[in-house]
Amino acid sequence: MIYLDNAATSKFKPKCMFDAMFCQLGDSANPGRGGHSDSIDCAIRINDTRAALKALTGADDDYGLVFTSGCTEALNLAIFGCLSDKTGGNVVTTVYEHNSVLRPLNRLLQTGIISGIRYVSPSDPSQSVTAQDIAAATDGDTRLIAVNHVSNVNGATADVEKIGSFAKSKNIPFLVDGAQSLGHLRVDMKKCNISMLAGAGHKALHGSQGTGFLIFEKDIKLHPIRFGGTGTASSSLTQPEDVPEGLESGTMNTAGIIGLGAAAKWTYDNFDRINRHVAYLSSSMLYGLSKIPQVEMYTKTLSDVISFNVRGADSTDVADYLNDNDVAVRSGLHCAPLAHRFLGTEERGTVRISVGYNNNSYHVSRTLELIEKFCKFSCP
Repeated sequence: MIYLDNAATSKFKPKCMFDAMFCQLGDSANPGRGGHSDSIDCAIRINDTRAALKALTGADDDYGLVFTSGCTEALNLAIFGCLSDKTGGNVVTTVYEHNSVLRPLNRLLQTGIISGIRYVSPSDPSQSVTAQDIAAATDGDTRLIAVNHVSNVNGATADVEKIGSFAKSKNIPFLVDGAQSLGHLRVDMKKCNISMLAGAGHKALHGSQGTGFLIFEKDIKLHPIRFGGTGTASSSLTQPEDVPEGLESGTMNTAGIIGLGAAAKWTYDNFDRINRHVAYLSSSMLYGLSKIPQVEMYTKTLSDVISFNVRGADSTDVADYLNDNDVAVRSGLHCAPLAHRFLGTEERGTVRISVGYNNNSYHVSRTLELIEKFCKFSCP
């Protein structure tokens, strides 16, 4: 199978990730849930990963990091955690957001926690959301700006540095969904004035599924969305406010987290090589698709996330044909309905190809060959 669905989860995983995970699984202990040496050693390894991920994203001692089950939980923690302390005000976000942002925000709107959501679309349909677009939607009642760094639909990339600068000037917390960008783009939270950054461990950071994290400015008071054992203040029936313990109830995915630490280090140690490879293959795929007359392109600039349709065909039909010929892609709405409404593809979705380190030139040429065959025999 030629796997071209790396935006959903990366196929390639470095050996160091497996080694770290297997080592931990073979010598299991519950971090921070006991005073014995194994538990303490495990907690130290968890905190080493915490420090490493912060360092890789430009987060210094002014930031905290909480491990989550994935980017979805990280975004939920950011949104519910920082907005549920009072009612009123609006949130500014974009049409490119994933349902991991849209659904929590709509839940807050339905329950009266916030009074409005403002969805920003690019002023130029061929471009990404800009700081000017965001600025035009904010006012004195804006409580949060939430922006998808890289769209999981068409790869549109927001200028988070300029948006962060604007947010900072207005003293508005700035949340960035880094699910598709971390590992592909260098992110410096301090430089970009990012208040909260949500990350997925299993995508371009090459970690395992079930891992994610939220990095946040310590000045932001986050309320827990999960309650239970923390290893601290166990005599109290009230959830402790200690960070990160108060936000990490229950037994952690210790092996996954330690594996993520090893995988993320490998990714950044090989960052330029990985992304030159991905960029070369992505540009080849984009160029090849643009030369097929029946193909409608929705990705306008170089990205590892490429969306297209075949004129007159449903996206599912194209994806099924490719799957029948041993090529894995993703079709449909990609859990981002407003992006498809904006692109005019809400009814049939799009076909998404996402290149990863696992791919090679043959994968590109074979996929293009199959798409051309589909067009030849299926298009009116």
